[in-house]
Amino acid sequence: HRIDAGPDHQCDALTHRYCWERLRNSRVIAVCLAGITYASLLLARGWRGLDQIASDPGYNWIDERVSGGWSILKLRPYLHLDSPLIASVVSSLPREWHGVALTLITHTTWLVCALTIFTVLRSRAFGTVMSFIGGLLLVTTPWAAQSAIGNFGNIRWPILVAAAVVLSAEVAHGRPRTAPMVIASAVATLSNPLHPLLLAPLLLGWKILSSKHRVPLAVAAAPLTVGLLMNLVNANTGGHSAKILNFWEGAGLFWVSGQVLPVAVALTGLVLSAKSFRSWNERQVFAVSLLLMVVLSAAASYRLGGIADRYYVAPAALSAIGALVWLADARARSAKVAKVLTIALAAVLMVPTARWFFVFPYLRSAPSWSTQVDAARDKCDRGETTSFELLTSNGESVTDPIPCDDL
Repeated sequence: HRIDAGPDHQCDALTHRYCWERLRNSRVIAVCLAGITYASLLLARGWRGLDQIASDPGYNWIDERVSGGWSILKLRPYLHLDSPLIASVVSSLPREWHGVALTLITHTTWLVCALTIFTVLRSRAFGTVMSFIGGLLLVTTPWAAQSAIGNFGNIRWPILVAAAVVLSAEVAHGRPRTAPMVIASAVATLSNPLHPLLLAPLLLGWKILSSKHRVPLAVAAAPLTVGLLMNLVNANTGGHSAKILNFWEGAGLFWVSGQVLPVAVALTGLVLSAKSFRSWNERQVFAVSLLLMVVLSAAASYRLGGIADRYYVAPAALSAIGALVWLADARARSAKVAKVLTIALAAVLMVPTARWFFVFPYLRSAPSWSTQVDAARDKCDRGETTSFELLTSNGESVTDPIPCDDL
């Protein structure tokens, strides 16, 4: 009845608590368990749209790569590598696999971003459970159900969230490391037109850190600045040509809450933190940096794209993670107050998460992609057509005609 717990330690069935502590503190086991949970939740949310291709950005990106070869870096309408790279990779696979491949790669990107958040929080002594909740807040973001979960065109939002967490944590630590900051800023620059907003945590760090610790901030700011200048040359600051700026009659709780709730949470945290700004500790700086990103990303999204649902994802996830960090600090000062606020925040988040957990019809209304490809091939083999249009995820939009020879 003895279990080997290392060369110098052994424990029997009566000392299981010691064994449990070793398992809980194991970095590899913690990451594996968190990863399995996050992956399971992502698949559960998006399984009905697993074999689909989102109507926006559509299938043309992949089809162009099938015939034209790989193209993984685009400069217009803004600098980005994420979606073109995924489209290029998937284009090399058989056409009937394109729907599943796109969705799984997208889910994997979300998974990596959630694990990044988990790892960053755990490295900052938030504990395994709280760190796990941090990643969980990304993969369960309710407002991703409309057009983000499983959509390769919208992986820019979880990437922005993960990058903001990395940069904010490094700044708050007081001795920022160059490598993780540069990686985070470079990945965000190559995926999201809102990457310049990540300069905000760096500027906050420039204000509060001593001069000898500012060099990593300047290095991390370089790719963000270069990306900003390139996008200004490419597209100016006008944003999307067609955007909705006001709620329509009957917009519903999904749309209204997605716009209002994250900003309300962020502003509340910022106001409460402002009272003690002269004595902020590491966790307070971390929380303020994240909550500031919520306000900036919500405002920039409204300026560039209006109130489209995809723009809810980053502010919603960042506000939840920022609130989690803020509550972790509040707990050290007043456990009772923190407990009440935690319960209130959990209630606020659980309702929309339960209500809008599974992907919406926009991502799952069409027949499966592989079934459509097989049906098209059958018609081509019988000589009934020379090309075929396939339905994308909303069940209404169609691809450009795909010649039978290419099916």
